Amino acid sequence: MSGWTTAGEVLRDHPVRDVLVPGLLDRDDDVPEFRPQPLAVWLRLDEGLLRFESVGQYDHLATASVAAVEWAGIDVLAESDEEVIVASCGEQLFGDGRDELRCTRLRAYRAPGAGPAVCTCLALDFEGGHTLFLDPTWTFGIRVGNAADERRWLELYGEEGAVLAADVAVSELPVT
Repeated sequence: MSGWTTAGEVLRDHPVRDVLVPGLLDRDDDVPEFRPQPLAVWLRLDEGLLRFESVGQYDHLATASVAAVEWAGIDVLAESDEEVIVASCGEQLFGDGRDELRCTRLRAYRAPGAGPAVCTCLALDFEGGHTLFLDPTWTFGIRVGNAADERRWLELYGEEGAVLAADVAVSELPVT
């Protein structure tokens, strides 16, 4: 199953409560510093989590419904001598103080020549006009952004570099 299909099916039935980004806690200086390592990003749902991971040549998203935050397969985190923590980023991305948001629409992009199961980037629209854009082609993992980041990505890659693989209302996805 493709990443966008998995995301759509899960988000059809579960609202999002938070966006979680892993990173390292550097305590070497006077003030501890969080250093994001977003090779994976989780959406905290009302039940469980939706995990997005930058895979391949860090050029597409793998998506899975999971029960807990886990980074055993991400070497930079699993093998780190630093403390690994997860930061809550939902308030910065959605900022309206709501406990949960329903995903209303998703747009999946893929690179030309990539198979239909490959999801290069994913844009999720939420009630209230919020967009979450996940771009695994970023140098440092998954760039977690908003509608402006989606527009910037489309301008950067243009019609030659981005194929709109899906643009669907989440409520219209079939129940499996």
